[in-house]
Amino acid sequence: MTSHVVFGAGLIGCYLGGVMQLKGLKVQLVCRPAVQAKLLGGLILSDYQDHRTQLATPAFIDSQTLTAHGPGQLACDYVWLTVKCTGVEQAMLDIRSLIAPHTVILCCQNGLGSQHIVQQAYPQNRVLGVMVPFNVVELTHGQLHRGSQGDLCIESAPGKGITDTLVNSLKSDLLPVSQTQDMSSLLWAKLQLNLGNSINALADIPVKAMLEQRDYRRVIAALMDELLAVTDKLNITLPKVTSLKAPMVPVVLRLPDFLFKLVANRMLAIDPQVRTSMWWDVSQGKATEIAYLNGAVVNYGERLGIPCPANKKIVSLIEGLAGHQQENYSGAQLLALITKSD
Repeated sequence: MTSHVVFGAGLIGCYLGGVMQLKGLKVQLVCRPAVQAKLLGGLILSDYQDHRTQLATPAFIDSQTLTAHGPGQLACDYVWLTVKCTGVEQAMLDIRSLIAPHTVILCCQNGLGSQHIVQQAYPQNRVLGVMVPFNVVELTHGQLHRGSQGDLCIESAPGKGITDTLVNSLKSDLLPVSQTQDMSSLLWAKLQLNLGNSINALADIPVKAMLEQRDYRRVIAALMDELLAVTDKLNITLPKVTSLKAPMVPVVLRLPDFLFKLVANRMLAIDPQVRTSMWWDVSQGKATEIAYLNGAVVNYGERLGIPCPANKKIVSLIEGLAGHQQENYSGAQLLALITKSD
């Protein structure tokens, strides 16, 4: 039977593993002891469209078991790498016992750059990108809730129907799944949306409440403008990952509140309690993925000679939170910090 391991299972990884369990796949989770403890009474999956299912306690592999075995001794068919970008390099050492020559590694990180690290570490293995567009929140211990729209999108693998098999075996009401032949462009399109993660962390309010305030949206629009200048220079055409084409998203974000609510209902189709992963990292004093998100825009801009002052300022604000109490910036404060006129 085909086997899956979800490595670094947090909110997204446990939700993904739960869907695999629901679909009758053989799956084991590798997660922190605190996460495992919350799932010992079973797992409930739900979503913003009122789908819901209850599952038995998932199967786990603990870190001691991984390290006690040599390379390939616990080999599986698919490893779903769901650690943050900041944890990818260490994960390359930790997953050695899971990797055989036939193992496919699926990278579920936000931002740009992690897939290259994985392919360098395992050059003989097939490494596929995965784009996760939705948020998952923990409503109670053991209940994981998909709070926003979007298909889990898997990079198309040449030959053997690997991606077709994955899509067909995973898709369900609780997890819409699709595939793409141009993961690079899709990740840039997802990055455009993820630029708002840092603003959510700085605002210290739920995503829905943030998007309902025009000044926050104007800040995010300014960040997106810089990304679009970079992708234009790179001759990358961004695919649609929302109901709007990529260049139209910052235009709509800048609309007055009453027009935004009329035009962008789907952007606001998100549970009121959802916050971004960067907010969670900052609130828990963890390292953030800022270098792979806004920082990636700044780095590409520098290579291409395109100034990205708004993203650069946001990077510095997030980095300034390290080891300090979380701030609570208003939209007007952030707007003033990134630009004098927007």
